[in-house]
Amino acid sequence: MKQKHLLLCLVLIGTAFTSRAQFSVGLETGINKNTLYTNTGFDAFTQYKSSNGFNIGVPVRYDFNSYIAIQADPQYIQKNYKLARTDFYDGVYTNYRNSYVQLPVMAHLSIGDKKLKGFLNLGAYAGYWASSHIKGTQPDIFGKSNDDLDQYTNLLQLKPGVKFDQKYDFDSRRDRRIELGALIGIGIEYELNSRYQIFAETRYYHGLTDLQKNYMIEQVPRYNQTFTGQVGCMYRFGK
Repeated sequence: MKQKHLLLCLVLIGTAFTSRAQFSVGLETGINKNTLYTNTGFDAFTQYKSSNGFNIGVPVRYDFNSYIAIQADPQYIQKNYKLARTDFYDGVYTNYRNSYVQLPVMAHLSIGDKKLKGFLNLGAYAGYWASSHIKGTQPDIFGKSNDDLDQYTNLLQLKPGVKFDQKYDFDSRRDRRIELGALIGIGIEYELNSRYQIFAETRYYHGLTDLQKNYMIEQVPRYNQTFTGQVGCMYRFGK
């Protein structure tokens, strides 16, 4: 008897959810700021600075009712940052432009009236570090040195700087190209009509996997932390 009651409850719950279930797909794009979270305590005169990038995605949402949905956003996203040297090494730097293919999956919780709602996204993501490009300046160790040692106060005065702009070649022994993490987002959405809906959202991605494999002793881990601001439009299928 208990099993029958449990089965009946599950059927009623499932009916309640599916009776108003709707499927939507859309397009979103935005800008972001990524920070490489690490410890530079052992690297003197070294700073990692945040850099801007952009992202574009195709959100897919399944609404169980007016307040609860599940959403996935297959997307392309840049996670850039800059390594800058300071003091005696001022002027030596490297800009990293990193491209990821990423799949966030989240619970989409809404509150508000039919037209205008606020929402909260909570979930996780998996990403693949698809490519990287580096650009910067470093001292030319093969260049001619300044003979007047009393005149220089900066490394680039002693050794001339050489610029570089090139694709980064991944090292399979060192670089971890799969990234896993958590996300949280808040935003507002407005229903234009029964089919179209626009939205604006700010979202935070917190990387939980080190960008490096365990390849050295006393390795300092590195994680991506990314804030995004994005807008988009959804199209609803069905009734």
